[in-house]
Amino acid sequence: MANVQHSALTTTELHEPKDVAAASIHTLYSADGAGSGDWVKVDEDNIDTTSIKNTNKIVLMGRIADISSAESIYFPVGFAGVIDDVTVVIDGAITSADAIIEVFNSGSSSAGTITIAFSGSSAGDVDTLTPASNNTFTADSFFRISTNGGSTGAVTATIMVEVTMT
Repeated sequence: MANVQHSALTTTELHEPKDVAAASIHTLYSADGAGSGDWVKVDEDNIDTTSIKNTNKIVLMGRIADISSAESIYFPVGFAGVIDDVTVVIDGAITSADAIIEVFNSGSSSAGTITIAFSGSSAGDVDTLTPASNNTFTADSFFRISTNGGSTGAVTATIMVEVTMT
């Protein structure tokens, strides 16, 4: 057999790092930059999170068919979490009064309201809420978003809820 240095091997001649059979579960081979390395367990302190965006964040979407009619929609959640932001966009103009959208946790405590002003309203208007309290929920529960039906004009609202899983 020829005497070939590992550093001279090409891609097709490479093999898994030595001792893979003895490596502990949930460990990764960490190269040291000098042609060697070790099997290590990676924890939070070893990960550069500056380039990781939206860790544990998800977006849930809903729709209220007519914000000028009192209506509620329920968002079922199979995980515990925190509501970070609620964004509402409407598809037309409302008239006569503002529409109030309210966010509730599963215990019916208000996390806050979004006022959609009727004056100057039109398709594409965006309103937001960043709740500061009553915005947590437990696994296998729900949260609710309701409209008071105070305005007139059959206008659909699309709702985006940004949530952090805890």
